[in-house]
Amino acid sequence: MRETTAPDLRMKTRRAVTEALADTALELFDTSGFDEVTVADIVAAAGISQRSFFRYFSNKEDVVFGDRIPSAEEVRDELLRHIEGSHPWDALRATFRTAALQMDADGGRWKRATRVICHTPGLRARYLEKHLAWTDALLPEIASRLGAEDTDAELKAQTMINTALGCFDVALMRWADGGADVSLAGLVDEVFGFVRFPHG
Repeated sequence: MRETTAPDLRMKTRRAVTEALADTALELFDTSGFDEVTVADIVAAAGISQRSFFRYFSNKEDVVFGDRIPSAEEVRDELLRHIEGSHPWDALRATFRTAALQMDADGGRWKRATRVICHTPGLRARYLEKHLAWTDALLPEIASRLGAEDTDAELKAQTMINTALGCFDVALMRWADGGADVSLAGLVDEVFGFVRFPHG
């Protein structure tokens, strides 16, 4: 069995401290409001110095987002795992369901982060910027599957992607405000099921 090296231990320790600090901050944001909570409030609750806080996060926004929100490349790669042999809408549904399953596995932290984002205009705007990046990455993949002869393929693809993002957001907001027995993956299935795009 390989012994744990010092760098491994440092990485695990850093990750644990980062998550604990984020949990403290998210609880404060969720109960008091993101704009009302200062870095001084966070470090006082966490029992650390401001200097220590800035070793882990550049600012308050990074506490909320961190590496939680997938990059455009990660979303596109997940789509490509599902799209071969599937209708593009079904592939989009499977893509967002995979994200939902990952979020369900860490539901408490994700729900708090989601509520903070949804209730803070500045954070909501930053989240929507991610949507635009996802759309740009997914658009050529979806459009190419709608048929080269279809002159409206790009318009249809953009409509489909924006509808998928809207469905995911509806499920996400309902989940974040719901009880512990509600699964995001189940809500994604339900909300996406309300929409039909013609095959062929």
